[in-house]
Amino acid sequence: MSRPDHEVAIIGAGPGGIAAAHHLRRHGITDFVIIERGGDFGGTWRDNHYPGLAVDIPSLWYQLSFAPNPDWSRMFAPGPEIYRYLQDTAREMGLYRHLIADAEVTRQRWDDDAGLWQLSIRDKADLTARFLISSVGGYVNAKPSLDIDGVEDFTGTLLRPDAWDDTFDTAGKRIAVIGTGSSGVQIAAALSAEADRLDVYQRTPAWVLPKIDFALSPTIRRMLRTPGVLPAVNIAGRVMMDVAMLAPIVHVFSRMPDRVLTRLIPLYDGYCRALYRLLLRFSVRDPATRAALVPHYGIVAKRPVISSAFFRALNNPNTRLITTPIERVTADGIRTVDGVERPVDLLVAATGYELWTDPETYRRSTIMGTDGFDLAEFYRNQGMQSYAGTAHPRLPNRWEIVGPTGFVGFAWCDFVETMAQHAARVIAHARGRSDQVAAVTDEAFARWNETMARRGKTAHLYFTECNPGLRTYFVNSRRETVYHRPQTITAARWFARRGPLQDYRFTRRSSAVAQRRAI
Repeated sequence: MSRPDHEVAIIGAGPGGIAAAHHLRRHGITDFVIIERGGDFGGTWRDNHYPGLAVDIPSLWYQLSFAPNPDWSRMFAPGPEIYRYLQDTAREMGLYRHLIADAEVTRQRWDDDAGLWQLSIRDKADLTARFLISSVGGYVNAKPSLDIDGVEDFTGTLLRPDAWDDTFDTAGKRIAVIGTGSSGVQIAAALSAEADRLDVYQRTPAWVLPKIDFALSPTIRRMLRTPGVLPAVNIAGRVMMDVAMLAPIVHVFSRMPDRVLTRLIPLYDGYCRALYRLLLRFSVRDPATRAALVPHYGIVAKRPVISSAFFRALNNPNTRLITTPIERVTADGIRTVDGVERPVDLLVAATGYELWTDPETYRRSTIMGTDGFDLAEFYRNQGMQSYAGTAHPRLPNRWEIVGPTGFVGFAWCDFVETMAQHAARVIAHARGRSDQVAAVTDEAFARWNETMARRGKTAHLYFTECNPGLRTYFVNSRRETVYHRPQTITAARWFARRGPLQDYRFTRRSSAVAQRRAI
């Protein structure tokens, strides 16, 4: 076996990369490097700094357990505050000396003979590592192009949420926001009051739920500094999520016949839609706008948007919701299919990201395993599968923080910690045995995916049968529903700490090399 440059390489310096570094250290592993395509820690919170950006779950749950923060300014912290928190955490942990910034990994290739990973890095020297933790986030890249005719003819300013120009003065401008997901809603709400005119182009209405946001007073912050309070708050959140939602979906509803579920689920969505109409009646003045804002799909078929400012913005006389489809972008504005052209100074393309749940996100020949295994080809041909949302039999010594059927719970930081804990535990076990290669077995891989399919039946029926034709985070181009891990938070955390290590094969050399030498 060859000696690598580093024992462990971590790709990505967002919350998952920081969590991976923490859990490696807990096992006494300090020879690791963090490779980040951006210039700093922070992940999506570094890249996104558009107007109105804020976390969409309460801040008390959006933090790493080993870096509790009792000093959030608000219940829903603004984006720059989350970014500073991640930077400060990395600095306090001494992770900057492990960071290789501005380094985009373009290829990951497992070397069977050497028993290590070879990483190709754009404009930098290659790097090798015995173990690899891929902490590429869930929002991999902004969609490469705005799929509307005439964009290249536009003479005004075009901005994207992840490439915002902070020097651009939006005051008094004629602004068009395309998209009503989280980014589009936050940007529209933030710019409405200062714009000369703001047009929000909506293709599909979103469920926009109230955000109960407020400043956290000095008294509350003092209470949160009391030892044990923040951990108790996090435990309470997990228990409520498990009891109220995850356990019934995974362990009760999944045992019901399909025909019963497909009749019950629309009743639940109908009840939620009735309440939503009531919310709109009290929030939006114009009846036509209210009608256009009612989604035709279920309340959790897409990720709901959390905002109390968006509906208020739509009541402003300078702000309009436009549902007529766009025909093309012109040199001076946007023309809709009814022939109306509206002049635009600033065009905001809030049209989404490539997601880890889509097989098309993975480029061919970029993640290569044993005997020429290509992860992108596997996902396209066999479907998106993983062991515990993180491992694959043909990718030895490699784990993903964000993988198929991986997300569990409601707090991103809690989720990535769970995945990092599992990876670090297996790496530590392999090193403790003086083994060089750890690979999940084919049997464990098949068994896990069968279990996930069975327990995920309710969600799959909801996203596909009860909401047909919908393309969201939760349903990919293969009609697979591989966003959520059909497990309770409690079970996933237990698995990370105590899961069966016999599901892995630990060897001194890769199985592919052993088989070739046996022949």
